[in-house]
Amino acid sequence: MEGYGAAQGRDRARADADHDLRRLPAAPRALPAGRGAGARGAGRGVGGVNTPGAGGAARSAVGAGGQAGAKAGPVTGRQVVEVPADWRGSLDEKRSKELFARFGLRCVREVEVGNAAEASAAAGSFGGSVVLKILSSTITHKSDVGGVAVSLDAETVGPRLERMREEVERRADVAPEGYIVQEMVPPGGLELILGCHRDALGSVLLLGLGGVTAELMKDTTIRLLAPGTMLSREEALSMAQELKGWPLLDGYRGRLKLDVDALISAIVDFSTMVAQLGDRLSEAEINPLFVLPEGQGTVAADGVAVLAG
Repeated sequence: MEGYGAAQGRDRARADADHDLRRLPAAPRALPAGRGAGARGAGRGVGGVNTPGAGGAARSAVGAGGQAGAKAGPVTGRQVVEVPADWRGSLDEKRSKELFARFGLRCVREVEVGNAAEASAAAGSFGGSVVLKILSSTITHKSDVGGVAVSLDAETVGPRLERMREEVERRADVAPEGYIVQEMVPPGGLELILGCHRDALGSVLLLGLGGVTAELMKDTTIRLLAPGTMLSREEALSMAQELKGWPLLDGYRGRLKLDVDALISAIVDFSTMVAQLGDRLSEAEINPLFVLPEGQGTVAADGVAVLAG
């Protein structure tokens, strides 16, 4: 498990891996509601870390003809979430997390700022170390153009923003649309990736390990959902338990147990978002999703979403 600063310091832009979620193969046949496929698989990364992609996992599942009973059903007992009509296209990081938060997913505290003075004030309000990032709907490789800086404080974040603006303009030939100052997530958690991609037959949900652990273990699991269906808590737990890294969530060798109940809720909430938005949601990804020690919940630290017009 690596620190939040290190995870945020690397750009989790989905383009780092030509976005495997976008290139998932279609299932060989339509899946009835409540049925899915789950499999571990390895592919290319879909996040700022080189996490194993959903594409490789899906190919493994489809190629093997694997079809597990995914406990899914229609979205009932959930309040319909309103999403503004002008939210469309590739949303920037802040707007993507605002979308996730509307569906109940807890996101890292952050403030959008436009200049050095605002950044310094935001960092002071958080206390301790913060992360500074550019906001852009067009620059996907933020770290590649100098658009991420970690371990800053109220004194250093302002001057760093000025240098960041100059560096990004020089290297990307475009000015940042804005900046965000983020709090640091407490240590002791595990980084996961939670994502989805939609095709004509339904949606593919991906859960996997994030951070350097994912690079090492290539550990993911997927589910195929028919349109309009969401995962049950039982199936969300099953996804987590299929990961080779499950023991890291469950108190491996005397380590603290992590908040699996909150993880289950996050997976269910994410699948509810996918079901409610339907064809409007082309793809979405949270990376990293931090699972904190038991009783402390989960935190989405970075994300992306693409909405149809």
